[in-house]
Amino acid sequence: MNSISSFEELTAHLKNINIRRRMAVANAVDSHTIEAVLQAVEMGIIEAYMIGDVAAIESPELFSHNPSPFIHIIDIPEVHEATIEAVRMVKSGEADILMKGLVNTDVLLRAILDKEKGILPPGNVLTYNAAMEIPGYHKLLFFSDPVVIPSPNLYQRTAMIKYAIQTAYKFGISKPKIALIHATEVANPKIHYMQDYLDIMQMWRNGEFGDVIMDGPLDIFLALDKERGSIKKVQTPVLGDTDIVIFPNFECANTFYKGLALFAGAQMGGLLQGTTNPVVLTSRSESIYSKFCSIAIACVLT
Repeated sequence: MNSISSFEELTAHLKNINIRRRMAVANAVDSHTIEAVLQAVEMGIIEAYMIGDVAAIESPELFSHNPSPFIHIIDIPEVHEATIEAVRMVKSGEADILMKGLVNTDVLLRAILDKEKGILPPGNVLTYNAAMEIPGYHKLLFFSDPVVIPSPNLYQRTAMIKYAIQTAYKFGISKPKIALIHATEVANPKIHYMQDYLDIMQMWRNGEFGDVIMDGPLDIFLALDKERGSIKKVQTPVLGDTDIVIFPNFECANTFYKGLALFAGAQMGGLLQGTTNPVVLTSRSESIYSKFCSIAIACVLT
């Protein structure tokens, strides 16, 4: 398998393998979610179980497409109950992917984290991994974590990296290049989060992350721009060719992707990881295309 370097290539790959993944959508009543789901169904990559108020789902304003045998509507009008049913379907094996519809994130997370009925195995780290297609960058860029963990500790950050590596492998990247991003490439243990990076680099040297290339701390120029990075004359094996960037905290990651989306037209897809199955969790303000890309990523990881 050749490496997938764009969302267009991702869609082509999924259409080529011709496998529909079953996806349960919790409270699938908002127009952007419905449209993204319908696109994925029409592309032949999912079979959708849309759970929510059937009157809202089938309203002419939201559901103007012809009925499909790969779309199933489950009438559960109450949001909390619809969310519990979507999680139950994934846990029981009736669905492969969980997707957030018009549900508050805390409601969905409570259902996911439920010790008896949820889908987070004991000891696993719940985090968020995403991919961005950035105008001017030559391939998809994976990054973590812009949503879930405010200030990762060493254990959480290690798990984030391992999840991102596994995602990169699924995209055909045989030897992912990872950059531990900070405001500086000077390894000063007195700076917040820097000791974690130094410990992680030692873990990498000891072989804990497998067949990957890693460096850090690095600033964003060194990681993503060969020309600007070269000016700094810092020797790094990932110079301008990074596959995965790990940020110090979620404020940095969140600001990074929103700034690129707003001012550079970058497109993003992302999902929760650490769960037994991929969970498509996007903001209500995300575009239809972003939601579709998130569904596509989940299909690759299933």
